[in-house]
Amino acid sequence: MKKFWIKLISHILYFHDKTKRAEFRSRYNESSVYIRKMRKKGLSIGFGTYLSAGVEIRSKRTVIGKYCSIARGVTIGTGRHPLDALTTNSMAHRECYTETGPIGIKPEHRVSFEQSLPVKIGSDVWIGLNAVIMDGVTVGNGAVIGTNAVVTKDVPPYAIVVGIPAKVLRYRFDSDTIARLEKLRWFDRDLEFIQNLPMGDIAQCLQILESTASEN
Repeated sequence: MKKFWIKLISHILYFHDKTKRAEFRSRYNESSVYIRKMRKKGLSIGFGTYLSAGVEIRSKRTVIGKYCSIARGVTIGTGRHPLDALTTNSMAHRECYTETGPIGIKPEHRVSFEQSLPVKIGSDVWIGLNAVIMDGVTVGNGAVIGTNAVVTKDVPPYAIVVGIPAKVLRYRFDSDTIARLEKLRWFDRDLEFIQNLPMGDIAQCLQILESTASEN
């Protein structure tokens, strides 16, 4: 329904201007609105990234790079509990409440513990449906995280990981190509330049990026 109204309003406002209609729909689609909301809360989300419905990001210190594709139901950061204290309950490190009031563990008897750690996601990362990325994980540029995967440790650049816990299935490119991509960081180039890259020809893209690297 929201899509219908956005499309209808764009036609009313910009009936004779197809470009402005597209810009309006892009600005007010669900992903764009959610990203602006998250940025207002302090999250760093790069240009060109989209978040589908139901994405949950726990830590405001989480960083997401440019041109990422994050599918529905993804959870980024889940929160932690102390494993070495008497209890894993949050009362071990902060005040907690029951239906009758505060539990009341004395501050001097609580443990020092950080319940939420930021996640760092590079650029050009694709995260599949309902994937979970645990606290403190770093996901490298160009990585792919499969549907329903649970990522418990860092993901190398351009790796494809699947499963519970997530493991490397394979890499998108050979090691030499990955090294070149990491050095060239195509996603940091200006949009006009990116618009003219032949997306389906990685060899030609690398050649163009390398020949123009000094201009960047």
